[in-house]
Amino acid sequence: MNSLANSSNRWIIALLAIGLFVNLGAVIWVRAPGYMDAEYYFTTAMRIVEGKGFTEPYLWNYLDDPTGIPHPSHLYWMPFTTILASGSMMILGTSFRAAQIPFLILAVTLPIMTAFLSKYLHENQGWAWRSGLLAIFSGFYLPFLLTSDTFILYAWVGCGALWAMVVASRRPGGLRWLGVGILIGLAHLIRTDGFLLLIPAFVTVKWTSHKRVHAIMGLLGGYLLLIGPWWVRNTLIVGQPIPPGNDRALWLLSYDELYTYPGNILTSARWLGSGLISILGARIEALWVNLQRLLIENGVVFLSPFMVLGAYRFRSQPLTRIAILYLAILLFVMSFIFPFAGSRGGFFHSGMAVMPVLWAFVPPGLEIAIRWGAKIRRWDPQQAMMVLGTSVIAIVAILTVVLFWSKAVGSELNEPRWESSLSAYREVGEQLHKLNPSPEVVAVNNPPGFYLATNLECVVIPNGSIDVLRDLIVRYQVGWVVLDVNHPPDLAMLYDEPTSIPWLSNEATLFDSEGREIYLLRVMLESASR
Repeated sequence: MNSLANSSNRWIIALLAIGLFVNLGAVIWVRAPGYMDAEYYFTTAMRIVEGKGFTEPYLWNYLDDPTGIPHPSHLYWMPFTTILASGSMMILGTSFRAAQIPFLILAVTLPIMTAFLSKYLHENQGWAWRSGLLAIFSGFYLPFLLTSDTFILYAWVGCGALWAMVVASRRPGGLRWLGVGILIGLAHLIRTDGFLLLIPAFVTVKWTSHKRVHAIMGLLGGYLLLIGPWWVRNTLIVGQPIPPGNDRALWLLSYDELYTYPGNILTSARWLGSGLISILGARIEALWVNLQRLLIENGVVFLSPFMVLGAYRFRSQPLTRIAILYLAILLFVMSFIFPFAGSRGGFFHSGMAVMPVLWAFVPPGLEIAIRWGAKIRRWDPQQAMMVLGTSVIAIVAILTVVLFWSKAVGSELNEPRWESSLSAYREVGEQLHKLNPSPEVVAVNNPPGFYLATNLECVVIPNGSIDVLRDLIVRYQVGWVVLDVNHPPDLAMLYDEPTSIPWLSNEATLFDSEGREIYLLRVMLESASR
């Protein structure tokens, strides 16, 4: 018995050691949030640490017709990632490295959770070990797990909720269902779509042999215990639990319309007026993109068949059924309800909730494939499993390194690609201060990133024509427009000819990491000045 325990301990310690080595190696290059979502959570966390509360020193969308800056934060995205980052900074100091610590710890320990879940599913320690290794070499996900975004949190909480549902359905009890509800409430505080976990939760309640009413009461009570206070906050701030304008995201005709100004033009009548062919076409296209994401990003292409085979092998297991149900719900919502946000990253984010289960499917799926190969090629199944199992892990490890290097590092070791946008904005900020020691509000492509780099108040460049930009400039007293290659389609002419608009003066031209122009345009309208 002691030898088995020691063996199990060595197995866990080995996963922890490898995970620590890989993630510490990767975190060297992930030394900034890296992109808009992560920058949003980090900058709002800094505001909390600075004593400014849940506020945004910028406007990154106009869905709720904002009156100005500062603006109440987290009326679109949820707050828990910000809360976790701010708590870490309150203890360790105000820096990205301090905010990053809890995300790093969760990333290092995710393989342990994955291995235990895998062992719970099929009670095979060898398969559990390989599943844990796959969680270490997570393919496309690795850099995203280490930044101030929802990925690693949703992996732990979302998958934990799915696992807890199965446990509660097998061993019914009010406290267990209360725990499931708390996990779902926490998932909702991490991601807006976290409430979708209530659907598989109600399905598992039906599997409970008795006291289903108690199970439902515990489930909803735990959920409301977590999400209720946030709804109260929203009601006090904006007058209703669900912030105004969020429903307008249902009526987008393209992803860029998320930045439409004014937001009140996004209506159901306008959406219906676009025609059934346009509406269905966008959703079918989103479904196709999300299916490709599932194959390429979640399955790292060549692991996908093994995941399918493993899921089929354990199709009668409650954990398999509930994880696949949630994945199907997520695929539907991110393709047909929110096709643009879903296909542009929403599905990639929320898919983390099922990744530990998918990793757990790979080793048994590989064994099925090997058995088929043994019948055809007369392999020794045990030897083939050892060789091919090791080879699969090695290939995934190599792919993970290549993908990480391409995404986060690039060709310049001293200037990692992960922070290229931040570096460009720092240069813009320095130039703006040279041109004007006290720059007015700035219109930019990425307000959270720009504020992080410059500490200047800013608004997002609206999706629309030059006339729409002018209206926005007047309303929010914008003094500068920073126009880069990621501009709205209707401003392509302005980017091609930055001197073409009389009331915009091109004061300076900078270049991003790929040599593309960034124009600093001074607003020459008297009505826009403070």
